[in-house]
Amino acid sequence: MKKLPLDFEAFHQMYRPLYVNWAKSRLGNWHDAEEAVDAAFEQLLKAWSTVLSKENPAAYAWRVLKNSTIDHSRTRDRRPALIGEAFETVALNRAVDPISQLEESLNLYAEIGQLPPRQMDVVLLHFGLGYSAVEIAAALGITPAGVRSTVRHAKRRLQHAYGVKKSLAESRTDAEPCTGAEAQADEGNAGDIAP
Repeated sequence: MKKLPLDFEAFHQMYRPLYVNWAKSRLGNWHDAEEAVDAAFEQLLKAWSTVLSKENPAAYAWRVLKNSTIDHSRTRDRRPALIGEAFETVALNRAVDPISQLEESLNLYAEIGQLPPRQMDVVLLHFGLGYSAVEIAAALGITPAGVRSTVRHAKRRLQHAYGVKKSLAESRTDAEPCTGAEAQADEGNAGDIAP
């Protein structure tokens, strides 16, 4: 059995949990999420030297993950959907009126699904899955400032489209101490943020 490159093993160990959590939010179950992420890592491993030669390997790997997730949902004749995530929100678990909160969560997740791809990814990772700006920046290959800017733009778009000021205004957007992956984000991709 061929030994994996150490840098690939480190990358895999650092990002696989975040990738699986994100893929689960898009595919709806853990099994499909793990299959899609494993397929993405297989693709990355096959081209690992090329991945490392990219200006921003983390951003490249994120695109591979997203494409793998889309391919996985297509092979199972499904569309990636966020609606199932509305049933697993912290707000729903703490709600005095769970039915009203569920309705609000369903509407909110429908609106999140209409955001531009970068904004949707950041909102899901930050608000839906609880990752810090530093962790998200490292995984997506952008800066923490880029993450915070993307969150602000997404919140404005959601507030305009849905009026979710109360739900999102109570959440933090500042970078917390990194508890997981800590990697240097590429400063050059802050321009990828959709207004």
